Amino acid sequence: MKHEHRFCSCEPASLALGSMALSAAGAGASIYGQSQQHEAAQQVEDQKAAAVDEAITENRKRATADYLKKVEDEMLADAQEKQALAEKEHDLDRNERAASSTATVAAAESGVAGQSLAAIQADYRYQVEQAKGRLGLNQENQSYQHSRAIQTYQTEYDNRANSVKPYQRNPVSPVNYFAPIFSVAQAGLDTGIRTGLFTNPLSPTAPPTK
Repeated sequence: MKHEHRFCSCEPASLALGSMALSAAGAGASIYGQSQQHEAAQQVEDQKAAAVDEAITENRKRATADYLKKVEDEMLADAQEKQALAEKEHDLDRNERAASSTATVAAAESGVAGQSLAAIQADYRYQVEQAKGRLGLNQENQSYQHSRAIQTYQTEYDNRANSVKPYQRNPVSPVNYFAPIFSVAQAGLDTGIRTGLFTNPLSPTAPPTK
């Protein structure tokens, strides 16, 4: 008896499905690997950005503290100088009154006329006002220098506070889902064509026989 071997019509389909299963497993592994790499790269970028943000905060904190200290010193110096000016003006007025009193007593004892005494007192007052004017002008110049110094400190603060720039993130490659999934379908199609389950529409067909 002749035994006839027949191929089961399901074999090409099984081969195609098996090929697709293997490709699917590879695709899953590829997607998982990409996801892990994407997450790791994203964490690295997050850590770098956080470190720079912390550096920016610390830099601005120190810049602010230094700026406020310098401004406080300038304002304190200006206030002390103005207080010293007021005391000097007070001393000048007191000395002028004392000198005027002394001149009055001396004039009375020596019989100096009232008009001459008034001239002496006016001269004392003029000299006092001249001295106070010079002191006031000097104080105005010093106050102006303090104001300019504070403006300089403001510029220094702005430059220092902005010296640390925000971190520019590097682009992180996204997970490529299409390529692995497409490879699964491609593997099944290729296996199907090789086993005759599918017909390749691009392959040349043999001419019909007569």
